[in-house]
Amino acid sequence: NTASEDEEVPEIERCIRTVKERTRCSYNSAPFGRYPPRLIMEMVFLSVFWLNEFPHKHGISRTVRPRTIVTDKHIDYKMHCRVEFAQYVQTHEKHDNSMDTRTVGALALRPANNLQGGYFFYSLVTGRRLHRIHWTELPMPDSVKDRVHAMARRANAHTGLRFTDSDGNDLDELYPDDHDDDADEDYD
Repeated sequence: NTASEDEEVPEIERCIRTVKERTRCSYNSAPFGRYPPRLIMEMVFLSVFWLNEFPHKHGISRTVRPRTIVTDKHIDYKMHCRVEFAQYVQTHEKHDNSMDTRTVGALALRPANNLQGGYFFYSLVTGRRLHRIHWTELPMPDSVKDRVHAMARRANAHTGLRFTDSDGNDLDELYPDDHDDDADEDYD
């Protein structure tokens, strides 16, 4: 059923609202006041990753996960639930017998969705996403929080969580009815 211009599809609107709610949970559970844009994007990916790990009662199957239907991959707790979002870690880097750094400070992002159990991390040195299989979890020092806030300021990140389109338009301002519970009346 194709929707007309300016017509809302209740199922899609509810799905978007659920992703935003899960993203807000990740946002508020980490100890930062400001986030670099890459961390916000990864929060959304994390929310969608986990939503696709559980069957939906109105989905194609009530017993098979959406991710499994599409990719034929299964989640393994011991591989895919090893570290929590925004946990501070030192990732193990390739090295030789030189005096070069052998670890990099990073924040855990999400499972890499592979069979080896790799994870994506946010490098506190470069601000890039790393894909690693080995790391060491550590308590988060205050210097890490300061570094994340500095990276957010350098990226001109806003304080608070904003959902925007690819042009930078605030979606909550464009679609103010998104937070209206009355919009859920036609959702089953």
